[in-house]
Amino acid sequence: MSSVEYHYPVIGRKGTGGIFDRLPIQTLEKDHPYQFALFILAFNAIQQRPDAPQVVEEPAATFMEIASIHGKPYVEWAGDRNKDISADYSANDKKDTNPVPSRFGGYCNHGAVVFPTWHRPYVMLIEQSIGNIAEKLAQDIEANNPHENGVWIKAAKELRFPYWDWAGKDVPENGLPPVLYEEKVEIMAIGGKKQIVHNPLSYFSYVGGVPSDFSDEKDDSTGQVAYFSKWQRTYRYASSTPDPEGSRTDLLQKTFKAGANDLRRRVAQLFTFNDDENSAIAWDDFSNHTAESKRDIDFINRGSLEGVHDTVHILLGGNGQMAYPDYAGFDPIFFLHHSNVDRLFALWEWCYTEYWMGSGYEQDGEQYPWTQARGTYAQVYNEQLLPDGALQPFRTGQRDYWTSSQARFLHKQSYPKYYSFPEFEGIKVDQAAVSSQERASARKRVQAYYDFDPQTKAKQVTSQAWKHLPVPNKEDPAVPSDHTVIPHYRTFGVYVKLPEHAYNRSYSFQLHHKGNAHSSPQLVGTITVFARPDHSPCKACAVRREAGSIVRGLIPIPPELIESIIRSNGGGESGVSFDQTLAHIKGEFVGRLVDATGSELAGAEGGLEVTQIPQHRAAARRVTPVEISLVSAAVAEHVEDKNRPVYLCDWQHHNSIFNGGWLATHKDSE
Repeated sequence: MSSVEYHYPVIGRKGTGGIFDRLPIQTLEKDHPYQFALFILAFNAIQQRPDAPQVVEEPAATFMEIASIHGKPYVEWAGDRNKDISADYSANDKKDTNPVPSRFGGYCNHGAVVFPTWHRPYVMLIEQSIGNIAEKLAQDIEANNPHENGVWIKAAKELRFPYWDWAGKDVPENGLPPVLYEEKVEIMAIGGKKQIVHNPLSYFSYVGGVPSDFSDEKDDSTGQVAYFSKWQRTYRYASSTPDPEGSRTDLLQKTFKAGANDLRRRVAQLFTFNDDENSAIAWDDFSNHTAESKRDIDFINRGSLEGVHDTVHILLGGNGQMAYPDYAGFDPIFFLHHSNVDRLFALWEWCYTEYWMGSGYEQDGEQYPWTQARGTYAQVYNEQLLPDGALQPFRTGQRDYWTSSQARFLHKQSYPKYYSFPEFEGIKVDQAAVSSQERASARKRVQAYYDFDPQTKAKQVTSQAWKHLPVPNKEDPAVPSDHTVIPHYRTFGVYVKLPEHAYNRSYSFQLHHKGNAHSSPQLVGTITVFARPDHSPCKACAVRREAGSIVRGLIPIPPELIESIIRSNGGGESGVSFDQTLAHIKGEFVGRLVDATGSELAGAEGGLEVTQIPQHRAAARRVTPVEISLVSAAVAEHVEDKNRPVYLCDWQHHNSIFNGGWLATHKDSE
């Protein structure tokens, strides 16, 4: 609590004359030189660099303050000073620090249904801060250079915070664009000249020194250290030293490219929800990686927006701030990442207008509320989450807190946000669809863009090899009456459930294919636990820390890989059963648990006939994945309208992949 009441409202780019698009960062740099120049100059200004324009007038709008909202330091944001908010986190209060896990002291909402809606005003805040500075810079330029009139101010008013589509078609080949990591950048200057300035997207140097509650994270087994208490700036894939020379961009690029195809497939899966889902449960599945409404018996899963987001954090961070929730907000790339997360949210809510969190969900006739299990700086443990609940610390122009209901949608009938995104596969998110048919057709195009197109894939596979795969007949109640099932074709995935605090830090499950006569060894996909360390007073609390805290996800298996496995094991010859094919698929997979730096923590061999790991070498129960199972679904297409998206049905659970147990390859797994 504060002695002085002060509120800095988040109103976005209100007063700039309209709704303008957030552009891809590459487009902003290449095609909008005046906007890009103002964006870079203004971003440098709010980072308070000594060589940047000194025009920041609101302490709450500096980058240091905005970044600190997400996690550490666990303090009240300068833009929301309150005298009477009793839920404030305190590092000196045992009710916040002594529970296991301890209460989260940042404001961000993770593992909850408000994950997409909370981050929307957060990105609007930095958009507002940069935009306001850009306008002041533009006014000064035109006032002192009359021949530049009509150019800079117009560019400033149209400027919106850019995004980077980390699942774009070019990413598997190109990785990150240079503008996201090069430390210098060329921008437009007065008179059409060019100048080289510091690139504020590459890293951020802390203002006033490293915050006092930043602490190092050390792996005693490998000696790897993230020196958060000593690093004066942000890094990506930093060397384990208190004074790295810089980010290891080559390792970042290599790692990101390797994971890019999986990101594309997982984004596509987000748009495969059918039209007849339960509204609240569909929202829960999509919005967050915890999926509070899921029961132990539930396995149908399309992954979640938060789950894909988690993996991007680890891929971008390595031994750096982006891989740790407490520090991620200080890396400038965080906001370009979240601008893209917001774009995907906008596309999804445009396609699935009726799916929404509501006041809770129903199971077996009982009503259950949504909750924020871990608490935040402004929320107590297990606080109920409602559509009209406060998204602290963000206040509207009326000084009330933003709500999830207000954060929904970008169309003209929604609460004003003053930004949109460029048209994507026929979707303009600031213009509501006129019919369910329009939304459905667009959904199919989004799926195809991100490489989910089973109707085309089914024609490309070897029909002889797939002919033994079972599918339901048209009369099956799982198949809609106006659909027909694609014969001898199923889509496969790996359903993953991981204990959130198994390693007391971020970690990932990686699914690898061993390779066969028709396919090279490859990383198939990743599910990430994006978790903060919880330094509890006793290590014996680790088991209790796990109770009820599970991260869920789905790794889609490319049909080309399924084809190679079938062909390498008989090619669907007469007599090969579906059960045998399932065993072949499992037998060609390897599982790895790895930390944010890629160091292996535990490993497992897939298949039914693998040797059981001896108990003295097996990973401890507290770190062992709760479930990693093979699942599949049949694919039904509309009888008449081939432009409608497919309908996934006849979901089947094919049991565990790693039956031999997990080998502890790191002391933290023992």
